Amino acid sequence: MGREDQKMRSDGVRQAILDTALEIGLQEGFEAISVRKIINKMKYSTGVVYHYFADKQEIIDALEESETEKFRGIVSSLLDESKDSAHNVTTVFHRIMRLALEEPEKYNLIVMHKYARNNPSPPMWLSFMAENLKRDMETGIVRELNAEKAAFSIWSSFVGFNLMISRLPNLSEDEAEHMFKTQSDIILKGIINHE
Repeated sequence: MGREDQKMRSDGVRQAILDTALEIGLQEGFEAISVRKIINKMKYSTGVVYHYFADKQEIIDALEESETEKFRGIVSSLLDESKDSAHNVTTVFHRIMRLALEEPEKYNLIVMHKYARNNPSPPMWLSFMAENLKRDMETGIVRELNAEKAAFSIWSSFVGFNLMISRLPNLSEDEAEHMFKTQSDIILKGIINHE
């Protein structure tokens, strides 16, 4: 077996470990991931998993990184520089709300960074949102404000919103959508220039 084939096989085994851990995390919660559960499900030896990862936390960190990158791609594809900040804010946070409702464990992993060992960096869309706000201030759509602080405030408002709706038992999809629209209207009316 050539060096390239060995690397592909090695990458495949590492990815299979991550895929199995993700499956466990989504079904049982990421706290439930253990090396033992992974090896039992995959029929691998403990040594194989420890060859690629030092411990459970390193597996979770790798999952957070890869799933965050995938979601970053999804969010990036939603952002439209030709649209105003209100459109982009609504579009992005609607997608994040859908993630919170449809895959709450993944939301906890990649948005809330609930299982992170280190402090995560701010989401990349915060800088995009701040730039959109600055552009819209120049055109008069958005009132004068500190764009970075406004982007952070908008982000934290929606994170809190998602946290609260995730705790409402028996919330229907229609009710969640209606509450999202109300939340968006309230927040966006605070930044729109009313002159």
